[in-house]
Amino acid sequence: MIDKDGNFYKPERGSTAMPDHIFISFCGDARTEICVSWRTDEAVTEGYVLYGESTPDQKAQAISKVIESDIDRSCYHWAIIKNLTPGTKYVYTVGDDENRKGEFSFETQPDNLEKFKFMIITDHQKGFPMHKPDYSILNRMLKKALSEHTDCRFIFTAGDNCDNGQNDLQWNGMFSGLEGIAESIPYMMTTGNHDNRGFLTYFPEPVGKFYLEHADFFDAQFEYSYPTNGPEGYTTENYSFDYGNAHFIVMGINAPEIVGEWAYEDLQKSDKTWKFGGYHFPIYPVMPEGQNDDGYPWLRKPIEDGRLDVLFEGHEHSFARTFPTKGDELFDRPSQGTVHYIAGNAGGNIYHSNCPKVWHSCFFPQEERTPMYCIAEVDGNRLTITAYMEDGRIADVFTIDKEKDLITPYALAPVYDEVKMAFKGRMLELCARGITPEYKDGIWYAAFGVLIQSIGGAVLKEKGKVTVEVYGHRAVFEQGSDIAQTDKGAVKMAGEVYLSRNQLYIPVDDSAKMFGLDWYYAERNGFINWNTPSEDKPLSKQPE
Repeated sequence: MIDKDGNFYKPERGSTAMPDHIFISFCGDARTEICVSWRTDEAVTEGYVLYGESTPDQKAQAISKVIESDIDRSCYHWAIIKNLTPGTKYVYTVGDDENRKGEFSFETQPDNLEKFKFMIITDHQKGFPMHKPDYSILNRMLKKALSEHTDCRFIFTAGDNCDNGQNDLQWNGMFSGLEGIAESIPYMMTTGNHDNRGFLTYFPEPVGKFYLEHADFFDAQFEYSYPTNGPEGYTTENYSFDYGNAHFIVMGINAPEIVGEWAYEDLQKSDKTWKFGGYHFPIYPVMPEGQNDDGYPWLRKPIEDGRLDVLFEGHEHSFARTFPTKGDELFDRPSQGTVHYIAGNAGGNIYHSNCPKVWHSCFFPQEERTPMYCIAEVDGNRLTITAYMEDGRIADVFTIDKEKDLITPYALAPVYDEVKMAFKGRMLELCARGITPEYKDGIWYAAFGVLIQSIGGAVLKEKGKVTVEVYGHRAVFEQGSDIAQTDKGAVKMAGEVYLSRNQLYIPVDDSAKMFGLDWYYAERNGFINWNTPSEDKPLSKQPE
């Protein structure tokens, strides 16, 4: 940090000659390689790991780089240990000749492994206290969970590992939450929007919040911690690795048009039984205002055609699991689509008013300030994932059996006899009972006024006319006319407005475009879903 006279001084929790931020991770073949990462101050420019099966008597020199953050100057070290024996426990210490920490331990993956467990956590970021964020909740939860699941082999995150990833004091906090844990169990991170943002200055108060198109500080800190097999220019925040009979792909939130192509090609190369992914933003969200156009248009190809079995997601701080999905249609069998798994939050961080959507086969609004973690157990062709609250309660258990092509507990994706209406996945239900969309002469029509009324927009119904106002746009539709009068002028539609079921029916595609909406027809399930990239709440205001 810089004082008022322009002199640099170390911040609280700043780097010292003694190693900190120690963690292990997979950087190559998990049977024979491991990376040990740590940090020291900038004066310690070299380091090494001593390791061995019973005594740390072998040496692995670290790659070391000095990095200047927003508040500190530190040297980061990555010791990649190779030629290890599969299925073997090792002990190790880290540091240089004068300053060392340990003894810690790790275990390599056994050969021909088809049965193993791993943990999934997400959204454990903590912003307070502002200048010394407290991650003790994470530390307590992880230690308790790992004491109850001693055979868990690694931790896989779905993003938002810290609150502001461009600011060093946040990582200082997060690593305080990993002390006594990540030194001995590999910690595999997916980046989220919080990992990608920062403040121009944190002192005396945070000001100048910004988001980057590249997770600069994340990539700098963990340059060699993870496999360097991601897309050019976006490695570290994108990578893939194998463990046992499973392939894992981590997709960051930046440059989805580049990540999508890389991810598809990566998945095509894998012949593993299971394919798992990590991506922070839910494709099928639980937030009432949630949207998925940040990356899904580009990631649909790897997720669906690359055939991920399960995609682990976060961001919304509640728990939900979808039916197998593909092409926005919902299915019953795992071979028919990808299960999207929103893994709650591991920091006791809550949002309000999350809700189940038509695509969710299981939903839990995690509005208790109790952390959640999930344990996945792979056993040959069977996968079981259990979502635990820290206090031991279970929010969900489900199993995919590839041999039987079956998901239990049994849950059939809905197939509606009459086409229904949904907005951002929420069925309109009572307010639209019997007001079903109609398909005439190759055009879908719907009671657009009922749709907008149901989400809180302003709707004025008059004889032969309906006026709709929402998301900053306004349009007037008249019975028998194919011209809509909008805030941007007259718009010609593909068909005339007509009266049916005591409502005015309007061409779906035309009305959606007028208000900046997207829509699709899920033919298998029998519903039309409207969506908007806006997360603004559409409730109309009472005139003053």
